[in-house]
Amino acid sequence: MAASNLEALLPVYLIFGKEELLLERALRRLRDMVAAEGDPDFDFDTFSGENAKADDVIAAANTLPFIAPKRLIVVRDADKMSAEELGLLAEYAKNPSPVATLVLAASSIARNTRIYKAVDALGGVSEYAAPKKSELPGWVSKLFLAKGRTITRDGAETLVRAVGKDLRRLDSEADKVIAYAGEKQQLERADVEAVVVQSAPTSIFEFLDALGAREAASALALLGDLIDSGESLPGIQAMSLRHLRSLIGIVSLRDRGMSSGEAARALKLADWQYRNLARQAERFRAEELIEALRGAAEGDAKMKTSQGDPRLVFERWVVSVCDRSGHSVTGRA
Repeated sequence: MAASNLEALLPVYLIFGKEELLLERALRRLRDMVAAEGDPDFDFDTFSGENAKADDVIAAANTLPFIAPKRLIVVRDADKMSAEELGLLAEYAKNPSPVATLVLAASSIARNTRIYKAVDALGGVSEYAAPKKSELPGWVSKLFLAKGRTITRDGAETLVRAVGKDLRRLDSEADKVIAYAGEKQQLERADVEAVVVQSAPTSIFEFLDALGAREAASALALLGDLIDSGESLPGIQAMSLRHLRSLIGIVSLRDRGMSSGEAARALKLADWQYRNLARQAERFRAEELIEALRGAAEGDAKMKTSQGDPRLVFERWVVSVCDRSGHSVTGRA
């Protein structure tokens, strides 16, 4: 909803997504428009989908506004309304009131439903999807900007690393950082570290995904977090080898012309696991993965015979696995 005032709004919107914070922000912007151009006590109505009746919603939409150019009608949890009630709202969307905007907010909605198709025909369907992991630092930067401050990329990444992907908690922790910083406009990593308590322990799978994506910097940072949180280096190494063997299996079956479904079943992987690993396997040639296993064996031998610091040996192996220059993958210290 890019409209900047009530008159520019479409007559009906359907907004949905799993992240309540994003939906709440969209609804708050609309409520602020009513407050700026009318009287929220008379020009705004809200319903809960758990007990709302379509006739009541439609009656509210057909009521003339008091001061604002349009009335705003919001139905929260619209996906909890019955198919029959939503069907009545779909009929309303075909001939909506010109002096009202009806907003249906839901966590999810099927695209083949009458209400989705009716609102989509008006151009009013918007999905508020959570940002991907790689997009979170950028989202945090925009979050601070909306709050009247800026934050360095390093600071945003530190906040994401500490809090995780919970958008509501990121928003809450951002407020704490701003309060701590006082009048300071450009916030940075030190400001975040002074306030935010680490609450998102790094998962071994995050490290493995970074390794498979050949992102050396991210993999090393996650490795450090794992070790600092008490994960054993031998355990991390074992999981890394298992991950590489899965990638080799996918490359091998793919080269033999096997379909993704057949390959997933052969490797006893869930579809989502196979898709994730297949994306990573595309970044490697078969010989690179085999050489990576050889390098891991060399590194393991060095660790067991005390030939170099075990962590440094493993870190160098991680870097060589991520190296795209064509150099051999070894565990040499």
